[in-house]
Amino acid sequence: MVALALIVGIGVVATGGDDGDDNTLASVTTTAAVDTSTGDTTATAPTSSDEPTDTTDATGESTVPDTEPDDTEPDDTVGEPSGDEVAGSPPGQRGTRDAPVAAGDIADIGGGWRLQVTGFIPDATDLIMGEFEFNDPPPAGSAFTIVTVNLGYYGLEDPKITFEPTIAAVGGNNVELESSCGLIPDELPLFVDVFAGGVVSGNICFTTTPADLDGFQLYAIGDFFSDAGDVFLEAAPAEGAEPLPTLKGPQTGAQATPPRLDPAPLGTTQDLGEGWSVTVTGAARDITTLVRDENPYNEPPPPGFAFIGVDVTYAFDGPGSDAAFTVTSSAVDDFNVQLSSECGLVPNAIDSFSDVFSGGSVSGLLCFVAPIDSSGLVLYARAGFENDIPFVFAVS
Repeated sequence: MVALALIVGIGVVATGGDDGDDNTLASVTTTAAVDTSTGDTTATAPTSSDEPTDTTDATGESTVPDTEPDDTEPDDTVGEPSGDEVAGSPPGQRGTRDAPVAAGDIADIGGGWRLQVTGFIPDATDLIMGEFEFNDPPPAGSAFTIVTVNLGYYGLEDPKITFEPTIAAVGGNNVELESSCGLIPDELPLFVDVFAGGVVSGNICFTTTPADLDGFQLYAIGDFFSDAGDVFLEAAPAEGAEPLPTLKGPQTGAQATPPRLDPAPLGTTQDLGEGWSVTVTGAARDITTLVRDENPYNEPPPPGFAFIGVDVTYAFDGPGSDAAFTVTSSAVDDFNVQLSSECGLVPNAIDSFSDVFSGGSVSGLLCFVAPIDSSGLVLYARAGFENDIPFVFAVS
């Protein structure tokens, strides 16, 4: 059986499996290497002497050479990861508008976040229009441009949501570009929790004109309150680039690691606050067949993934009543990215939209999409939004 822990939180990550009804999950190992390139910019200053010198010619023009350097290389001001990040965090560069981080290289955008451009499609209009029949076309003379990126989090304050960093684009007209393209294929998940060491990948889209493509760059910031400013990245294909490394398992020093390593035992009730408590009443198990049989329109999980079910009870003992969706439950495994709960119609699913009065409870099944060989699977949940560190429950 796989050990799961329940932490209170919000977010969904997609995973999946085969149609078998296996009740065990095997372990999985992954490795990744990273190769970063850096650039240094140096400046020299003119020497001075105690005696005044004539620095103008016969026309009155200065003869002192211009010693200011050209900003032609990314500013590698980060180097090794800081003490606010977990061990193994990849170093990153901080590019400028004149010297963006090269496609395929890793940018440190602050706040423990890393960003990497891995693909670029200047005109993806046909691709996006074919993704969804109700997508509106771009304005006349414009196109939809897709950039594929990896976004990783290596800070100590986990979990974080991928909506926290700001990723935008600027073109040759030096104005921020519109990012509303409708539904796009393999979109970068923007409302997913990531724990220290987790990496998400996907596409982002912008509306561009031919003039915008001349000088098109991404710019991003991971910590909105930082004084470091935006980091600029080249938008170009990056075949063969080593992807951002995923750090497997709970990372030493991260704030959510202790509860993930020491979850409450199966059947133990945890008080989440806001009048709510949660109990995991049934071990995690493969419910792929049950979900597929529940509704003929349910999509199967992706290849290599399975639908995993966990039985839970939400109890309320606060004043009056409250809606069960006050409790948000999610799951994460050793890949440190929140698992998707998009399973379709699930038999005996917990009714999160019911009102629960003091002394009442609701019970049912939670479903997550997890790799068949997932390890370290945990559930996490919160009541409301006050708890930074999720509560965790074992499920085996």
